[in-house]
Amino acid sequence: MSEGAARVPAEGKAGIDWTQTSLGAQRDWPPALATIYRLMMHSRQPMFLAWGEELIFLYNAAYAPMLGNRHPEALGRPFRLIWSEVWDELLPMVQRALAGESTWGENLHLVLTRHGYPEDSWYTFSYSPAHDDQGRIAGLFCTCIETTRQVLAERALRENEGRFRALLDAAPAMMWVTDRHGSCTHLNRSWYAFTGQTPATGLGAGWLEAVHPEDRQATELLFDEAVRNRAPLRVEYRLRQADGRWRFAIDAAEPRLDAAGAYLGHVGSVLDITERREAEERQTLLAREVDHRAKNLLAVVQAAVRLTRAPDVETFSRTLQGRVSALARAHNLLAKESWAAVDLLAMLTGELLPFLGEAPGHQGRATLEGPSVALPAATAQPLAMLVHELATNAVKHGALSVETGRLRVRWTLDAGRLRFAWTETGGPPVAGTPQQPGFGTRVLDGTVRRQLGGRILMDWRPAGLACTLELPLTSQAGDAAEETGLTWNAPG
Repeated sequence: MSEGAARVPAEGKAGIDWTQTSLGAQRDWPPALATIYRLMMHSRQPMFLAWGEELIFLYNAAYAPMLGNRHPEALGRPFRLIWSEVWDELLPMVQRALAGESTWGENLHLVLTRHGYPEDSWYTFSYSPAHDDQGRIAGLFCTCIETTRQVLAERALRENEGRFRALLDAAPAMMWVTDRHGSCTHLNRSWYAFTGQTPATGLGAGWLEAVHPEDRQATELLFDEAVRNRAPLRVEYRLRQADGRWRFAIDAAEPRLDAAGAYLGHVGSVLDITERREAEERQTLLAREVDHRAKNLLAVVQAAVRLTRAPDVETFSRTLQGRVSALARAHNLLAKESWAAVDLLAMLTGELLPFLGEAPGHQGRATLEGPSVALPAATAQPLAMLVHELATNAVKHGALSVETGRLRVRWTLDAGRLRFAWTETGGPPVAGTPQQPGFGTRVLDGTVRRQLGGRILMDWRPAGLACTLELPLTSQAGDAAEETGLTWNAPG
């Protein structure tokens, strides 16, 4: 060994006769070369050293798999011959390293013939000048890693992401994707069309700006919790439409995982549920209304049973049945219209038909005249009961008790107040105002004055009864009657 020569690892001696290269025997290597070689051979990081004028190639065991079937013949050969197919691509970086400049390449694409056929491969590496004992540049030193699998996996992921996002953009629902930190990386076209946002205003955390201020904090907390726990998300909030209107939306998401089960982020969809919520609210209100009306109807039936007077059971049954039927007909009309409103003409026709045996109208024994009026639910049943009592009285004692009798019903609507006139003619002479008011009279008074908040005038003229009433058409009518215990006409 010459003076200053360094000892080299024993494993470096196997498989090659260094005396056949320009480097000469290992015992004669300069200390700088021997030191770099020793460090390289003991490292598990893929490395190689190109030394001397020919850039003789030396590498460690970790680098060998990158050579493919060129190992072990590549040991001791010139760099340019080992990677001849890509030498033109590598030469500029080699020259910079030999000129004293360290270079760095990340995911550099090279087409190599390592296994007998050309193949795409990618590498991340650095070239650094290697100095001899006198400090002169004698070669280059490289640490590297093959990133082919990583690059191909990332490329496949990007391609899958591209297809995935294309599917999201084609979806009619609003959809979104986040990264593992919870930052929104994609909002589909439906989101932008609905909210009026753009990628510049919606991505990241910008989508929260489209959430109603009163719902924003709770939504963000639930969102952050789902990201933190890698858990499903389900939240309802108000979302601003592009025209500025607020709509109710439900946002549901699931964690997104790669093939190995690693968390990538969340993918979610947003649906406009305004119509559904309104329908649910209508159903709730309808259920309450039905319950309220059923209780009222029961109270009326109870009052009718308690106050109906008759000389015998048959008459009692017939009278009570007629009154309950009047309520039932109005109830059916309301149910058919979802307890929203009932047409006054339809209600009058339904109530008078059993008494006339013919459809009332502009011919026959009864004439009905007036504009189209929608009776609120709170007004329809009490008014039906009132008409029933008037018709019952007319059949027993008034115009409808004889063939020559006639009935005229007229109504007008002015500023939300209904004016209703019931006029009988051609019946038996009326002796005057009854001395003792019966159930029907008390129904009229209790219904119109106390329950509906209206006014009523009963004029017992010799030619026949003339009843006029005026009442407000309001959905709140009837509620105040509960306070007096007179819900639905339970007077007396």
